[in-house]
Amino acid sequence: MLYNTHVDLLTTSVATVESGSEPYTLVELVGEADVTNSDALREVLDACVAQQPRTLILDLSGLRFMDSSALHVILRANRAMDRQGGVVALASPRDPVAKMLRLTAADQLIPVYQSVSEASAG
Repeated sequence: MLYNTHVDLLTTSVATVESGSEPYTLVELVGEADVTNSDALREVLDACVAQQPRTLILDLSGLRFMDSSALHVILRANRAMDRQGGVVALASPRDPVAKMLRLTAADQLIPVYQSVSEASAG
C-alpha cells in the first residue's frame, strides 16, 4: 500500500516592489491556507503591516484553498492597514478562493483584482 505522506503547507514570500507610482509590498501565498498555518500567516502579515507600506498586495494565484481562519487573518491585516492609512488588495484568486471571498462578502471589504499589475495600478 502507498500512502501520501506529503503534507501540503502554506508557503509565503514577501517582496517590496518598486513600481512606477510608488513601492508596494507583495506577499505571495502558495498552497493551502487553513487553521493549521493561520498563526504563521498572521506573523507574516503582521510583520508586513508593521513596515507601514501604503499598499499591501496579496497574490493568491498559487493558493488552492483557504478556510475561514485564514480569511480572518487577512481581514485582520486589512483593518490594521486601514487604521494606518494603507490599503490591502487581493490579486488573482483561483476559483475556490474567489468563491469564498464572494460568499463571505470579503470581496466587498477588500478589493479583488485579476492580476498583481492591476492591483498595483489601483
